[in-house]
Amino acid sequence: MERVLRSSWTRALMLVLILFAIGYAVFQSLADKREEVEVGRKAPDFALTNLQGQTVRLSDYGGTGVLLNFWASWCDPCVNEMPLLNEAYGRLPGVEIVAVNMGETKERASEFADRHHLKLPILLDSQGEVKKKYKISGLPATFLVDDKGRIVQKFSGELNRSDVINFMERIQPKSGRN
Repeated sequence: MERVLRSSWTRALMLVLILFAIGYAVFQSLADKREEVEVGRKAPDFALTNLQGQTVRLSDYGGTGVLLNFWASWCDPCVNEMPLLNEAYGRLPGVEIVAVNMGETKERASEFADRHHLKLPILLDSQGEVKKKYKISGLPATFLVDDKGRIVQKFSGELNRSDVINFMERIQPKSGRN
């Protein structure tokens, strides 16, 4: 009799553990889907420090189109597109260019910005938190965010001059256009 009770308890415990594991897997799957970075969805907000030590949030740019570029100084295509982004910065009303440095120190990013005379805002993702949020696997990566905070387009790879201008025009709020 004791053996039968032990067997029943073991089966019940196994069933509970299996149900818990299935529930956890379903929950994780749903949570991952909610946080997906997809065209048409709201861009995940973040708070990062700029080179001047101030905290900047993506939501600070509400009402403005944002060309959000992820880069690093060791990435040759990133280095090639930085002068183009810098040149375009401030050219279209209602559009901001924000460059997020991935995984480098403030000193390294500052040195790069000084050497290339960059005037566009540079934010530091030293711990890779935003990289995870945006599920970035390679650099450079660019996200176009409209004035309502939705992702309009994702682009992987090096931008050329016409890409930068076309992307900026695409996210320029209608009120900012001539």
